[in-house]
Amino acid sequence: MSTYEDNQAYPERPREGQAQERRRMTPAEMREEIGLRIGRGAEEEPREAPARKSWLARLWPRRRHTQDDALRPCCVVAVLILTDRSLALDGLVLEIAEDCLIFRQGSRYIFDRTDAEVVVRFGEHELRGRIIETSVKGYLVELQDLLSPAEVRTLVQVHGLPV
Repeated sequence: MSTYEDNQAYPERPREGQAQERRRMTPAEMREEIGLRIGRGAEEEPREAPARKSWLARLWPRRRHTQDDALRPCCVVAVLILTDRSLALDGLVLEIAEDCLIFRQGSRYIFDRTDAEVVVRFGEHELRGRIIETSVKGYLVELQDLLSPAEVRTLVQVHGLPV
């Protein structure tokens, strides 16, 4: 069993008594050296591990919205209010349909707030709903108060994005 040496963790930093001739290794060189140390040839490409769901995700799979293709792209400034915490999140409604919408919070991080009761406010609308899915795009909100097709058309005409 070998002891851990400082130059293993930081190969670019010379140890005392060594010359300053060592240069910083590129990521490709580091992968090659690590491959050689663990017994894998340098010519082999690193394998990507298959994505595995956590055991909780396997027990309770998320519900998918059946009419995702009915969502129409738009850009409406809105506020999403989490009713149980009275927390208001500023953001945008990015896609909208009669029975659902996608709200993107105006911050860098999106927290998993699935199954939270919410109110979405934009323009003259104040719609109650529930977050049924959280993704990189934002929160998919299933609306309790449905919008009419005419209201959706008007919103998309005024705030819509070209497809």
